[in-house]
Amino acid sequence: MQEQEIEELNPSTPPVTDTEDTPIQEVEDQGFKKFIALFKEILGIAKSYALVFVIPVILTGLYGYYKGSLVKPTYLAKITFFLSEERPQLPGYGNFTSILEPTNKSFGNPRKLSAYAFTEKVGAKLLFKREVFRGREDFLINHYLRLFSGYKQSYFKDFTSVGDMSVPDYLVFKQVLAGVKKMVAIDYNEAEIYSVSFTSTDEEFSQLMTEAFYDNLTDYYIERATRKAKVTVDFLEEKLAYIKAQLENSEFNLADYKDRANNLVTFKADLNETRYIRNKGLLESLYSMTANALEGSKSNLQSIMPLFQTIDEPHLPLQKDVVSTRNQFLMYMFIGIFIDIIAIVIIYIRRHFWASIKHTIKSA
Repeated sequence: MQEQEIEELNPSTPPVTDTEDTPIQEVEDQGFKKFIALFKEILGIAKSYALVFVIPVILTGLYGYYKGSLVKPTYLAKITFFLSEERPQLPGYGNFTSILEPTNKSFGNPRKLSAYAFTEKVGAKLLFKREVFRGREDFLINHYLRLFSGYKQSYFKDFTSVGDMSVPDYLVFKQVLAGVKKMVAIDYNEAEIYSVSFTSTDEEFSQLMTEAFYDNLTDYYIERATRKAKVTVDFLEEKLAYIKAQLENSEFNLADYKDRANNLVTFKADLNETRYIRNKGLLESLYSMTANALEGSKSNLQSIMPLFQTIDEPHLPLQKDVVSTRNQFLMYMFIGIFIDIIAIVIIYIRRHFWASIKHTIKSA
């Protein structure tokens, strides 16, 4: 009882209350209410203009479906290969170990294949190859023009070199080469396994171009890699043929002289015979040396020649890629939804901020 009286007589001690959290809770409640109000207003705008907002969604979706239906299916032809570093060990003739090379130093990096592929020189060899397509033999460039550019007749009748082309022919050639570049892909990995793929709307043409592109590219690569050694081999072959002809002529002259001399024993006859025999011996020695050098050069040529080994080749039917009209419809439909969102934002700004914006502009 006494404690109760003391508390009643001393009411100065206020009860403990949480006064600090009250303003924060009020601010959070106000922010949440504003968000709810904004959401309701946006929802109201969407309901008010629902019929209008549906139109862009439907139109863009139908346009996407139409665009998807126009896209033709494509066919991918792919050939996989690798550049072997193994070199054939051919028996040598003479000491040619100094010129034998295990790899080609100038073109030992097969990544240069992608750089060689689309040069004019390599492209011309590819596009002016004669191939049979749909029962018709013609240049590949003419097949391309008939298939993708609507040509009815062969545009190029013959070919000598790119430098000899007229300006219109050169422009057509560059256009086709650029088109082929977009269709071809060359991939490789660290293991030096490569793939050449060609994608077009015609299955047979994709396979034909892939095989022709691979053959042309590897032939050009081998030609560049072995050019110096091939020049040496060609030179020695010509030299050996010349020496052989001279040796046969010397042998004939010696036999003819003996027939005419009729075994007469004179100093002049003996001297001439000695000269013929010496000339024949020199030619025989030169022929033997040249033959040995030629064998060594051929061994060197084989040792530096790149060896391309095919892993997978394209076979019909090829991989078919069809554009989904459903995906196109959905993608373009989302574009229509994005247009509706922009329209809702514009309507909201016009309702709440347009008056102040106009006032600011006028006052400025």
